[in-house]
Amino acid sequence: MKQLLLIFSFTIGLSLFAQNKGDAFYKQGKFKAAEAAFKEELKSSPKNFKLQLGYANSLHKQDMFKKAVEHYNLAEKMNKTDAELYFSRGAAFTFLEQFQRAIKDFDKAIALNTENPEVFYFKGFCKYELSRYKASIKAYDKAIELNPNYSEALYNRGAAKAELNDFEGGKQDFESALEQNPNLENGRMNIAITKLAQRDYEEAIVDFDILIAKRGKNLSKAYFYRGEAYYELKNKEKACDDWLKASNLGDEKGQANIEDFCGSEIRTRKKIDIVF
Repeated sequence: MKQLLLIFSFTIGLSLFAQNKGDAFYKQGKFKAAEAAFKEELKSSPKNFKLQLGYANSLHKQDMFKKAVEHYNLAEKMNKTDAELYFSRGAAFTFLEQFQRAIKDFDKAIALNTENPEVFYFKGFCKYELSRYKASIKAYDKAIELNPNYSEALYNRGAAKAELNDFEGGKQDFESALEQNPNLENGRMNIAITKLAQRDYEEAIVDFDILIAKRGKNLSKAYFYRGEAYYELKNKEKACDDWLKASNLGDEKGQANIEDFCGSEIRTRKKIDIVF
């Protein structure tokens, strides 16, 4: 299915250690300055594991994932028993979409520390991306067990359940996540999509109406899927109108549906019926 929208967020918590310039800059969110400070400090202490880890984390924070991995590798040569190292390198591999390598690092982190819900969250994300949905759910279960208020994990578990056609279970997770965090990105969209999959077309339309009224970044998707709901309800006119609006916003599936299911007059109207 892969129609549902996952949440992917990441924060690195740099371990507390003796105060130094790199650490101070990092805590202030000045990651470029932290990178320079750690690099300078490493010149006099090249075998210092914490400095090397801090340097790698500073690179990571600047989205320099490949270079960060290189320095996580150097840090590993100094210390193979630090859970944060394996978690952070696994996260870098995740951003590089090297999901198998990421999972190996997350497993190493879990072997060293079984109490970090973020590691299980990331492992669940990687399993999902590899279409291993049952394993993804198992990892999210553990993240939620460790942190019952982990709305992002609840939300992503709902997506994995929906991929297994457990639309009711997915919807329940989406609703629980949205209840915990009303601002959760894509929450209402996925609830509406699962209602559509359950053939609750009228209810789905109500949710798509809310999304369309907000005119957020998922506007084109909301128009497309509301068109799907209208089409299933045999309201071709409203379906084609929504697909047209989705197409005008750049949705390729909306344009394909216009060409496949709508008359030539719709395609002509596209020139003037533009949604802003």
